[in-house]
Amino acid sequence: MKRRCAVPKLHDIFHPGNTDLLEIMNLSNAEATRTDRYLSWQELRYRKAPAELSNEQWWLGIKLHRAQARQFLPMSNTQGVAFSYASTGIVQQRLHLVDREAGGMVMTDSKAAFTLADRDKYLMTGIVEEAIMSSMLEGAAVTRSEARELLRSNRHPGNEHEQMVINNYRTMQMILRRKDEPLTPELIMALHYSMVEGTLSAPEKAGVLRTETDRVYIEDVRTGDIIHTPPPAATLPERLEALCRFANGEDENSQYIHPAIRAIILHFQLAYDHPFVDGNGRTARSLFYWGMLHAGYWLFEYISISREIFRNSRSYYESFLNTEEDDNDLNYFIINQLDTILKSIDSLLHHVRDKQQKRAALQQALIHVHSINHRQREVLLRFLQHPNSTTSVTIHCKEFSVVRQTARTDLTALADMGLLQATTVSREHIFTPSPHLEHRLAELATR
Repeated sequence: MKRRCAVPKLHDIFHPGNTDLLEIMNLSNAEATRTDRYLSWQELRYRKAPAELSNEQWWLGIKLHRAQARQFLPMSNTQGVAFSYASTGIVQQRLHLVDREAGGMVMTDSKAAFTLADRDKYLMTGIVEEAIMSSMLEGAAVTRSEARELLRSNRHPGNEHEQMVINNYRTMQMILRRKDEPLTPELIMALHYSMVEGTLSAPEKAGVLRTETDRVYIEDVRTGDIIHTPPPAATLPERLEALCRFANGEDENSQYIHPAIRAIILHFQLAYDHPFVDGNGRTARSLFYWGMLHAGYWLFEYISISREIFRNSRSYYESFLNTEEDDNDLNYFIINQLDTILKSIDSLLHHVRDKQQKRAALQQALIHVHSINHRQREVLLRFLQHPNSTTSVTIHCKEFSVVRQTARTDLTALADMGLLQATTVSREHIFTPSPHLEHRLAELATR
């Protein structure tokens, strides 16, 4: 990472008697109220300041604007200085978009962006994608196709990298089960244990806070500089308790904090505190998911923020640094994560609509496939619409008023073609769609 310039101290810029603060704020207003960016000093120092201002004075004006809406939080940095954020226009705009987009995918059985029939399929897709990308973000050397096959086959992991993927997947499932519980230090420990089990060189450190003998810090691998030293181990129990009180909304003094902001701050604070010897980033992101699901944002069962973080990892890590360097201003991290959330929602929307369009085209194409009869076609169309349903010879007989031999012939022929798979339950053959039904039907429709 590029070496960073020290952020100017405001008392070094402000000179009583020869500094017109009102004029500086007026000239800085345009930049301070923009909704397309929130510049750090690292970015602003290279830009041209408004006429009559130096870049330092421009920075002073912007900082004064940001200070007006600032809310201080019951969590602090290593020196005991509180973190804060400001509900500026750029934050409010993105929160509005998150609420609108997250509530825009209504689950119904009618023509909608997200149908009840698709729920389990997209839930699995979302959990798998987050498990894979969160692991890759932390250095797991496994391809997405390899990781998907690992989770699909349910085989034993062959190495530490595959174990990371399985652990992430298992932890996401734990969050879904426990999303309605209040956050406690015990739950955080359980999430961490689930996330790192079988991957640590010191297995006894799983689900356990680091100690004073554990040297934990964040280093710039290019320069060797230590860019973050987390709080002393002795303070971690108290800091974890404070984090849980904040997560559960127990210690606010009548100040409203949007649920998405709260979830993002949970992500930041656990990553900042680095309470474990390893797995802090993965555990921090799992707390974000807990926060969003706990607040009722059901859509976050289906999206992967780690995929977008992986794609834009440099801005992700810089948002941590900007916050720590600039008076504990969490807006840098909050805005970065709101943008990540919006990109993740957009990716899911695009994926769902693309799948539904392809499925509709496939259903239309099946009408012209002559190698299957009308009864078989109806079975396949129903499985496309309801992938978790089942059928049997008995059900087929009743639905189409045919004898058992005809029903058996219809269904076994589809199984022989690789379109259905059969299992035996109480001497009855139960037929379910093949995991690759859509792909096989697409091949069939083009013959």
